[in-house]
Order: sequence, then C-alpha cells, then structure tokens
Amino acid sequence: MQRTLIPKRWELIIQLVETQGGATIEEIALSIGISPATVRRDLTHIQERGLLERTRGGAAPGRHVRTGPTLAESRRTNPAEKERIGRVAAGLVASNDLVMMDGGFTTYQTARHLTATGVTVITNSFDVVQALILRDDVALVMIGGEVSTVSGTTVGPATEQQLVQLIANKAILGTDAVSPEEGLSSPVLATAQTKKAMIAASRELIVVADHSKLGEFSLYKVAPVTAITTLVTDDRADEKILDAFRLAGVEVIVVSTSD
Repeated sequence: MQRTLIPKRWELIIQLVETQGGATIEEIALSIGISPATVRRDLTHIQERGLLERTRGGAAPGRHVRTGPTLAESRRTNPAEKERIGRVAAGLVASNDLVMMDGGFTTYQTARHLTATGVTVITNSFDVVQALILRDDVALVMIGGEVSTVSGTTVGPATEQQLVQLIANKAILGTDAVSPEEGLSSPVLATAQTKKAMIAASRELIVVADHSKLGEFSLYKVAPVTAITTLVTDDRADEKILDAFRLAGVEVIVVSTSD
C-alpha cells in the first residue's frame, strides 16, 4: 500500500484531523480552502488507504496509524523500558565504531550508556550531543540543518546533503512505528528522509523501540523490514510480532523489564 505519494492536500487533511483528534467536513473545508464535496471525495480515498477513519459528518485518526509524539511526551512514555533498551543497545557498539544516531529518548539512553571507546558518533540530535559532549574518548559529529523544536533534531535538505557525504558501521535509530509488514515508518516526512539518509550511509541498522511501537505503521515509509539488522525491544512486546520479525531475518533482542 503506497503511503508516501499522496497529494499535499491529503497531508493537510490528515494533519488537521490527527492534531485535533477529529474534524468535521465543514472544518476541513474551511481550514484547507476546498469545497465540502471535495473533502468527502478526499476522505473516501484517504480511508481506503487506511490513513484516517470516516465518521458521521467528518473523520477521525486512523486506529492503527501512529502519529509522532513531542520530545516531552516521548520522555514520559515507557521511560524505564527505553532506558533498559538503550543500555543494551549501547553494548552493541564496539570500540572505534562509526555510529549514526538520530533523535528520541531511546537513542538518548543509548548514548548515555555508551561504554565503548574511540567511537565516532554522528547525530542530528541535541540530546545525544548533550549525553556525550563531555566524553573525551568519543568523537562527535553534529549534523546541521533546520531545527525541529518538536523532536530536538536537525532535519531537512541540508541535513540529508551532509549525511550523503558520510559512512558509518552502524545506524542506531529510534522510531514511531515499525512492523514486520510495513518496516520502518515515520509520521513526519522530514524525519523519514533523515532516517533514510542515515540508513543509506550505514552498513548495519539497529532499531531501538519499546513494545508500543511494534506492529504499527505511520504515514511515510523509511525502510523495509529486510533493511533492519537488529531490533532491540522490551519483554512486553507481543511474541507473535517478534516471531514475524525473526522470520523476516531480523535479530531480535528482548530486554527484561522485571529485574
């Protein structure tokens, strides 16, 4: 199912509905500047792609489509699981590795618990930089670009252009959604493009995601499940979903949250 090549008007409709938690046809028509008849036709097509749910007189967010949390929300959601996942993921980094890390609370925890020496960390995340800036044995490369205050990262064409010039052993990426069927996806186009550039510049992809992110998909495709080398998650994850990842060739590391 194609979710990236959609009209800009549909993106605006989806954003409005998800931001408000729902919207009427009249509200959408007034906000986007189109006729109610056009809104009805658009909602029919958008629902067919599974991106929204039609309601009586309007639309609601899709039940299975994840939208991106703010940085503050991410820090409040499953923080213990994310800290443990980050600790284990940090152990996958070897001395002298070249590592890409993007934004998110789980990658921040990975950076915090990094013990390998001589590592070069390439990141677009201010949190990751903050976690490592006092480490004399870690070289930091901060990727510039447009600053997203929502995610605490740099994104956009300038960010992607810099990433194209680099290469790394590993990319350790967080995610809003990852599934065996849809692979890695993101609700924000600029974030999706940055993740794609990091993956393209890396030989190995490690995804760090707590159980709430698994089996979900979002609007913009980032990479197929076959691109993922390792998934690090917690033991509250659905075992059937984990088995599907394994069947797709992903090494799954399950972190215990009970001790």
